[in-house]
Amino acid sequence: MNSWPADDRIQLATDTARKGESKAKQKAPVRNYLDLERGPNAVTLVERDGRLEWTSIVKNVIKGPNHLHMGKCTTIYPATRSTRDPQIKNTILQSAERGANFLRTYLPDVDIPAELIRDELSQDAKITQRLEVFDPYMGNLLEPVMTRDATFLAFPMGELNRDLNLSPFCQSENSVIFKPSAHPTRTFDTPIQQVSASRPPGATGLHTPYLAVRTFGLTSVFEVNTSQTTPYLAEAVTVLHADTANRALVDICLSPSPFGALLVTDLGSVYKCGISSGRKYLNVVHTPAHDVGETTRDLFWRLAGGVDDVNYFLASKKSLVHIDLRTTNTSQGLFSLPGQRDVLTSIEDQKGDNIIKLCSTREILWIDTRFPGKPLLGYRHGRAYDRHLEARTIPLSSASTLLTSRDNALVTVYDVSRSEGQLLHVNAPPYCFIPGNDASASHLGQALFKHPLDKKDNSFSLIRLTERGCLQKVDLRISDADFAPVFETSWTTDVKQLDAKSLHPREAPHDKQAFIEVDLSGAYDHIFKVHEQGREKLEEENANAVYDLLETIPTFWQEVEPPLEHMITTYDAVFRAGDDPHQNARADFLTESIINSTRGYRAMFQGRLSPKTLVGGASWHYNIAPILRHFESDFADDIQSGTEVLRGHDLAEDPERSAESLRYENEAREQLALDMALSTDIFSGQPFLNASEEGSELETMARTLSLGGEPPSVDFGYLRPRHTNYYNKGEEKEKEVAASMGVRSLLKGWEIGADPEEYLFVDHYDEGASEPQPIRRAKPSQAPGTQSQRPPMILATSTVPPRPPEVVRRMLGAHSQGSATPPLTIGFGSQEYMTSTQVLPGVHGGRPSMAKKKIAKKRVGGF
Repeated sequence: MNSWPADDRIQLATDTARKGESKAKQKAPVRNYLDLERGPNAVTLVERDGRLEWTSIVKNVIKGPNHLHMGKCTTIYPATRSTRDPQIKNTILQSAERGANFLRTYLPDVDIPAELIRDELSQDAKITQRLEVFDPYMGNLLEPVMTRDATFLAFPMGELNRDLNLSPFCQSENSVIFKPSAHPTRTFDTPIQQVSASRPPGATGLHTPYLAVRTFGLTSVFEVNTSQTTPYLAEAVTVLHADTANRALVDICLSPSPFGALLVTDLGSVYKCGISSGRKYLNVVHTPAHDVGETTRDLFWRLAGGVDDVNYFLASKKSLVHIDLRTTNTSQGLFSLPGQRDVLTSIEDQKGDNIIKLCSTREILWIDTRFPGKPLLGYRHGRAYDRHLEARTIPLSSASTLLTSRDNALVTVYDVSRSEGQLLHVNAPPYCFIPGNDASASHLGQALFKHPLDKKDNSFSLIRLTERGCLQKVDLRISDADFAPVFETSWTTDVKQLDAKSLHPREAPHDKQAFIEVDLSGAYDHIFKVHEQGREKLEEENANAVYDLLETIPTFWQEVEPPLEHMITTYDAVFRAGDDPHQNARADFLTESIINSTRGYRAMFQGRLSPKTLVGGASWHYNIAPILRHFESDFADDIQSGTEVLRGHDLAEDPERSAESLRYENEAREQLALDMALSTDIFSGQPFLNASEEGSELETMARTLSLGGEPPSVDFGYLRPRHTNYYNKGEEKEKEVAASMGVRSLLKGWEIGADPEEYLFVDHYDEGASEPQPIRRAKPSQAPGTQSQRPPMILATSTVPPRPPEVVRRMLGAHSQGSATPPLTIGFGSQEYMTSTQVLPGVHGGRPSMAKKKIAKKRVGGF
C-alpha cells in the first residue's frame, strides 16, 4: 500500500440538485486524496504484513526530533539600491493631458487623438495593477552555483538591478568563509528577472556548471569557468524573443553537461535548447491544449527537473504535466487541481524518492510520480490567498518542508517524511519562525544553502535577497547545542566602503530644482556655545546688581508706583524691583532677569529671596502649591525639594559625558527649580473689602430704615466695572453703576469678603424651600344686611367687583410678605403691575360673564 485510504469513487454530476444541500456545498470540489489540516485527526485502518491495524498519519508528539532552531539574523552583503521611489498618483485623464501636451510640444506635426492616448493609458494601468498583485515573469534572483572546485552565490546588484554579482565561498581549515565582491561580474542592458544554475555534480561523471540569466530583453546561458583566480563567465547561448515566436520566457531549467535547457513561454510552449556543431537550436517539445482556457487567461508556467536529464515537469495554475524527452508523445498529465479559486503557486525538482512537491494557495501537495492522478497527501497551510507561496525541501536527511512567501518573512516548517517501506507521516505539528525583526519584509529571492564540503547533517543557512539588494542570512540547526555559524563572512575594503555609502531615493529632475541644503551648525553653535558663553559673562557683570536687588525686595510695596491694579507672583515682584532688562518680551515671565542666574538660585536656597518677605506688605496673599499638585503630584513647596525631584529627569549616566555637559544639566535643573519656586505665591496690593462710596454711614442707615423697602445699591470688592466710550476712548470716567431692583434684591444678602463656600442662598420665591410666613388675607366685601323693621335700602348705582377665581387666590398666597393692601389691590412683589396675558380657566377666561339674552318663545301652532 503506497498511500493512505481515500474516496476514489467518481461522483457523476446530476441535472438537478439534491435536496437539503446548499449551492456552495454542491459546487465544492471533490478530492480523491487525504486532505489534512491542523487540529485533531481521526485514525484509520491500514494494511501491514497482511493484517489491518489502526494508525494515524499524525504522530502524537509536540516537538519532533527534527525540530529546527533559528540562529541570529545577520547581513552578509550591504544594500546596493535606494529605497523605492514614491509613486505619483495621477488620474488617467491627467496623464492623458500630459501626454498630449508632450506630443504637441515635441511632435507638432503628429496628430494623435486624445481618446487613443487615454485608451492606451487605461490598458497600461490595468496591466500594471495586475502585475503588482502577481508578476508571472519574475523568478528567483538568488542562486548558489556549485562546481567541483568552488562554490559561488549569484545575485543581481545595483540601482537598476541589471548587474550580476558572483561572490565565492572559500574553504579554510575549520570553517567556510564567504568573501563577497563589491564589483559586478557581468552587466546587462535590462533588469534581471531570473537567475538559474544547473544542479550540483553527482558522485561520478564530468560536470560543467552553467548559469542562466533571464532579463527583460533576452536570456543568456553562461559556462562558469573557475580555472582563474576570479570566476569567468563564457557565454554559451543567447535566446531572443524572436527564437520563441516573439513570446517572453517565464522560466528556464538547466541540466549539466552535455548542455541542455528547457524554456517555457508565457503561453505554455516548452522549447528544448541545445548546441549542435557550435550552433544553438530550439525545438518545441510541448504545446498546451487549445481547449484549456487557462492558456489565455493566466501566464503562470513553471518548470522542474526530474531525477535525470530526460524527465521534466511543467506546472500551470491548475495542472501538472510530465514531459519525457525520449518519447514522441512527450506530455502526460499527473495531477489536476480541483476547484475554481485555488491555483498552483510553485513546483520543486523531483528527489530520489520519486516525490515531487507542489504548493497551491490552499495546501501543500506530495505527489508520487509513479502514481499519477492521486497525491499522497495534501496539507492545508491556512495562509491567506497568496500567489507567491513556495514550498522547498531543506538540504538535510530529515527532508522537512519550508513554506515561505515573497510578500512576507514568515517561515512555516512541515516535518513530513516517509521512511523506507512506510507511508507518509507527519512527524510533528507545523511551527513557524520569522527571521529578522520585520514580519512584513518582502524579498526578491532566497536559497537554502549548505556547502558541499560541510559533512555535518544538522545545519544549513537560509539566505534572502531583500528589495534593496541586501543579503541576509539566518542559520537553522536541528540541535540547539553548540550553535556555531554555518559559514563566516569576510568583507574586503571595497565592500566596507559600499556599506558606508549612503543611498538616497532617486530624485526626479523637477525635485532637484527645489533641493536646498542648509548648514545649521552655526545656529546650534549659537544656542549651545555662544549663548552660554554670553550668559556666563553677563552673570559676572551683574553680580553686584543681584545683591542690590536682594536688599530692595523687602521694601517693594512702599516703593512701587503707581499702585498695582492686578495680582502678581514672586517673580513679578522681583522683576519690578530691579532695573529694566535689555530684552523686552510681551510677558514678564518670558523676559530674562538678573535673578535668573546661579546667584539667584543660591539666594533662594539660603532664604534671602523668600516670598515671606513680601507677605507682610501685601494686602492679600495665597499659595497655589496645593492646586499645582493636582496636575503634578511631585510638586514641591521649597526649592530644595524641587531640585531633588527634578533629578529624576537627568540624562542616563555615561562615562563618556564631558564635564561641560554635566554642568549645563545642573544649571538647567537649578533654573527650573528657581522658576517654579518663584511662581507658587500670589500677592495683591489692593484689599478685597472696600467701603461703600454711596455716602456717609448716616445716609446708609437712613436708607436702610426707609419705609419704602427698596434694597441698597450694589457694592464692588476687588473687581470693578469700567465704562468706556468706544468713540472717545480718552474720556474714561468712573460712573455709578445703576443696577436694577431685581439685582439689588438678589445681592442685598451678600457681604463682601465672605467665604463663598459658607454662603447659603435662600430663595424667597420658593414655597417648598423657605418657611412660609403667615399671610393675612383681606376679608371679602359684603353688602349691608337687611332689617326686618324696614324695607331694604336702595344702593347707589355701582358695580361690585366679582370674587376672583381660585387660581388668582392661590397666586396671592405665594408671596413672602404679608398682604396689608385693600381688598381690591393685588400685590406682585418687587415687579411692577402690568397687564397679564395669562388665560384663566373658564368659559370666558376669567372675565365676568355677560347677561344672557331672553330666549323668545316660538309659536308652535294654532291661531
